[in-house]
Amino acid sequence: MTMLSMVFPYYRNPQQLALQYAEMTRWSAKAKAQIEVVIVDDGSPEPAVDVERPDGLPALRIYRVLEDRPWFQNGARNIAAHEAKGTWLISTDIDHVLTAENADALLKRMHRLDPETAYMLHRVEADTGLPTLNAKGKPKPHPNSFVLTRDMYWRLGGYDEWFTGIYGTDSMWRARLYAVAKQGFLKHVALTRYWRGLVPDASTTTLPRKEGRVPGEKEAIALAKKAAGKEDEILSLSAEYERAL
Repeated sequence: MTMLSMVFPYYRNPQQLALQYAEMTRWSAKAKAQIEVVIVDDGSPEPAVDVERPDGLPALRIYRVLEDRPWFQNGARNIAAHEAKGTWLISTDIDHVLTAENADALLKRMHRLDPETAYMLHRVEADTGLPTLNAKGKPKPHPNSFVLTRDMYWRLGGYDEWFTGIYGTDSMWRARLYAVAKQGFLKHVALTRYWRGLVPDASTTTLPRKEGRVPGEKEAIALAKKAAGKEDEILSLSAEYERAL
């Protein structure tokens, strides 16, 4: 019985996806029985469905957005959350891996989780196994990885696709999320972070990130929404997609 859906977007990450698959084959029988994986290919020129899938994977479905929109990863998350079957979601990025040990640690704690709380997770570095730290030497969880109920996700309406094409809108989601949900932290459940120095396609390399930001761009979209009388509207599931596997 599926208790938890692990959901993440994919965009030109075949090596990192292969690494994800390799780790999933190590999951315990219990984890494979209770955790499904839902991947949404964000219109990638190197389709996720073409990445070789080894034997021994958990239940897995792949969906594909039919248009390659720049920075549509949050729309891909919405599709994954829409198609997920689990009561709970673990929503993350492809460069963050749930190891076999941490899959079991998470399942061990599921019965204690509060459905009104959205939980961030501990994070460790793939090369050392040590905690990811911020500039002040404090533990730094991944700002876009959460364990929360599917109901809570959609109580917010999902990520707002009005802001598609802009890198770095995660803080807007967190602000909306924690206006509704209590904030929790799973200090004994870690995600393992990879980066391009370890896996060349661990994250997107073909689109500009902070250097591509246009000053005031988010604010301009917010004003346009307000002018259209849609200030409180959350746009989700705006793209056509299909099931690829």
